[in-house]
Amino acid sequence: MGKLKCKCGYIIVDQTDNLEYKGYILPDVFVNEVSLKLTDNIDSLIEALKSGKKSEWIKKHFNVPPYPTDLKESSMIHDLIKLSDKTQDIFECENCGRIAIEIGKTNKFKFFRPESDHNKGILNGN
Repeated sequence: MGKLKCKCGYIIVDQTDNLEYKGYILPDVFVNEVSLKLTDNIDSLIEALKSGKKSEWIKKHFNVPPYPTDLKESSMIHDLIKLSDKTQDIFECENCGRIAIEIGKTNKFKFFRPESDHNKGILNGN
């Protein structure tokens, strides 16, 4: 996304990982589809490893180059989880606490205001 301007004027920046004000939403209607796709991909990875075709599997599932071919399998599974095209981004404005939810995969956002100022930090994992 890069940057998003909140209704209060604050600029929300998304240019790195592990942000305390960012999250993802997976609508319930997609949970089974995403779960099946993930488990199918893990199964195919296991088969590729058994048959010595790890590099071919990586090329099929990720952009190569620049995707590294020397990662542990657990790292690749982690990346598979992040590849879902069914999740929507969610951000919390650090200034006013508004929540911005991506509308589908449009890179457009709908803002929601908290009922009180005591609700800041809901995405920080604490």
